[in-house]
Amino acid sequence: MASDIESVAPASKISKLEIFFRLTRTQFLPLILLPAMVGTSIAYHGSGSFRLDYFLLVILGVALLHLGANAIDDCYDYQNGVDAIANSMFPPNFGGWKPLPRKLISLKMAKIVSAILFLGSLLISIYFSLVVGYWSLIFAVIGILLAIFYTAPPVKLDYLGKGLGEIAILLAFGPIPVMGAYYVQTGELSLSAFLDSIAIGLMTVTILIDHDMIFYEVYQKARKLSLGAVLGRPKALKASLILTIFSYVIVVLLVAERMLPLQSLLALALSALILSRKAGTFKKSHEAPPYYVPFTVNALLSNWIFSLMLAITIAVPLH
Repeated sequence: MASDIESVAPASKISKLEIFFRLTRTQFLPLILLPAMVGTSIAYHGSGSFRLDYFLLVILGVALLHLGANAIDDCYDYQNGVDAIANSMFPPNFGGWKPLPRKLISLKMAKIVSAILFLGSLLISIYFSLVVGYWSLIFAVIGILLAIFYTAPPVKLDYLGKGLGEIAILLAFGPIPVMGAYYVQTGELSLSAFLDSIAIGLMTVTILIDHDMIFYEVYQKARKLSLGAVLGRPKALKASLILTIFSYVIVVLLVAERMLPLQSLLALALSALILSRKAGTFKKSHEAPPYYVPFTVNALLSNWIFSLMLAITIAVPLH
């Protein structure tokens, strides 16, 4: 089966740009860009601080970090045998195919690409550490370490079965981009930004759990003990729903405490509306893997709308 998958799209017909997009999963960049926008919006709402050049550099920095993280994740999933098992269980036309198992890029080159992306992000953080403060570098270094050791030995957080991978995702897509972006604009740390970042991070964790529903059998065989693989589909789906509700509750409490404007409730309303399109899936835990693909896509869109509307409603309050 693996050889069939590799022969579906000959290397001669696939551009280097498409290989890069596949390796880095560029289509998922909003997962990191939107939290950075939220952090910038909180800074502007709270203190009126906003520098466009800093904002654009932050966007570039977190984008490079995210792309590097996806690339290194693919490298170690490939090394750890996850991709080989996935190739044996999924059809050749599976939309989520990766370039490493198809021999479209070498493992060494994939790691070099990841290192270059990480280096670019690190250089931007070093610049900000000089012109704003040292927390810029701290956020970046923590983000890079979490990205590498999410699947890389000897730590392999997402293989330990203790929820450590999910904690890494919460931090990487919550406090690091939100508070990092806030800090660059203000030179300060913020409790409001931190609490808001937890809501966004938890929403991103739910996407990971929902994604595990597709790869549940693969991860079981590969011993990649993400939370979904450990809990099993019934409990994992419940956990995803509970974390989503908890994220919404955080926003409601922040609005009640006037740490977020009232219109920020629109973020959770629209997010819940999108997620409700697949509400029945939370009760269906014994379907074939393809059944959970649209469910995960809806969770992804729900997350993006949640973060986007927070960024907009915080930056442009109604009077």
